[in-house]
Amino acid sequence: MKGEFAVLFALMSLFGEGIEGEGWNVQRADVSGQLTTSAGLVVTSRRFTGRELRMTYLLEKWKRYNTLVDFSLTEKGGAWLGYGLYQQFDFELAGVPVFAGFSFTPGIYVRGGDIDLGFPLEFRSGVELGLRFGDDWRVSISYDHRSNGDIARVNPGMETLQLRVSKSFN
Repeated sequence: MKGEFAVLFALMSLFGEGIEGEGWNVQRADVSGQLTTSAGLVVTSRRFTGRELRMTYLLEKWKRYNTLVDFSLTEKGGAWLGYGLYQQFDFELAGVPVFAGFSFTPGIYVRGGDIDLGFPLEFRSGVELGLRFGDDWRVSISYDHRSNGDIARVNPGMETLQLRVSKSFN
């Protein structure tokens, strides 16, 4: 597993509900009831290996996080289903409402015709940056990494770069 994403997720967990400075404000968001669809590119061993479709549903808030259910399917039939944690921070850049999101999700990977990731249990951690449109819509770019965290001898890892569109149903 790429340790950088896990460390980043842990560091962002240290923040409380928000921080303020002179002329700026960052708030932890509760995004319960948000459904996200995304599509993007899969990269393995630093080369393009296919495309992926993904759906994520954010559940109730638990402490500082929203729990999530995540499902993805590659064009070669690789499927992934996970349950994990998500945290989002809302802020403004030059008056534009933006957000940063951080996730950590253990899940089960079924290879299909795709790459052998070495073990059915895979950890997916990622970061996204996007724009907020009112209270209901968001558009973002995400980058994440999946691997078994070296619990198996084979651990090539898989990255995805995706365009995500989210709608809140709360």
